[in-house]
Amino acid sequence: MRRFGFVRRRVLQSVPVALAVLLATFLLLKLVPGDPARAVAGPRATDEAVAVVREDLGLDQPVWVQFGRYLERVATGDLGSSTASRVPVSTIVRENAPVTVWLVIGGASMSVLLAVPAALAAAAVRGRSLDRIVRAATLIGLTVPPFWIGLLLLEFAAVRTGWFPVGGWPDPWHERLRTIALPSFTLGLAVAPLLVRSLRAAVIQVLAADHVLAARAAGVSGLRLIRLFVLRNAMVPTVALLATTVGYLLFGAVLVETVFGLPGLGQTMVQAAISRDFNLVQGLTLVFALSTVAVNLLGDIVLAGLDPRIRVGR
Repeated sequence: MRRFGFVRRRVLQSVPVALAVLLATFLLLKLVPGDPARAVAGPRATDEAVAVVREDLGLDQPVWVQFGRYLERVATGDLGSSTASRVPVSTIVRENAPVTVWLVIGGASMSVLLAVPAALAAAAVRGRSLDRIVRAATLIGLTVPPFWIGLLLLEFAAVRTGWFPVGGWPDPWHERLRTIALPSFTLGLAVAPLLVRSLRAAVIQVLAADHVLAARAAGVSGLRLIRLFVLRNAMVPTVALLATTVGYLLFGAVLVETVFGLPGLGQTMVQAAISRDFNLVQGLTLVFALSTVAVNLLGDIVLAGLDPRIRVGR
């Protein structure tokens, strides 16, 4: 019951955050230079035609009335229509979201696969050569932009070898794995340095804890010690960090999809911004922001499962 109570509290706490996100995305359309009614009517439309479009869109109403209508539309899944293609934004999101979901999940998984062994190895030999190498590598990784890594992988691992396809989104799932491999590795390399530094510090702290020292005195060592007494406690701050970096993963997906030619939400966002498709930019921004809120909520629930003290303290 305590766990369900914690989940209920966190969901309720996320409601005002979601409302703030909705308000921010609504105001985005007001702050973007240009006239949305003119964009819908077309550059050659007369002032009278633009006025009619503005009235149809409700842009002539007070801002609070427009926001209320915006909330009503979002609640029913209506994100408007693209001003360029006239296709509903919800349809565009539904068609392109799977690519971005694959990429974000692949990038997060790759970052964990890269970070956990590196952090454990560095913590086990703290202060020695391997530890210094790992810390230096994380510093380099933090300074290298993801799109540059993607360009290098695209040139040397895909174009020159032909091992990985470039662009598009094939139907067979095994071909999709090949297509998403390099983009996921690129995104994972961008996030892994943060996780390595967090997990390394947490492992060092847990290794000095009393229960770990007692386990060592009882003869527990090696991977058994790490698995039973260290990793679960050390993963708490790292899981929290991974949840909070989902926004970075989504932003990185915009760049990585553009580099590798993946038809996901990130590349759609770039194309919409170039063509000044106001409704599509607003809808995609809302999807990215609400996804970040949802993943952070999921991260809190996972943390509560790893550390029961979190359920009591919140």
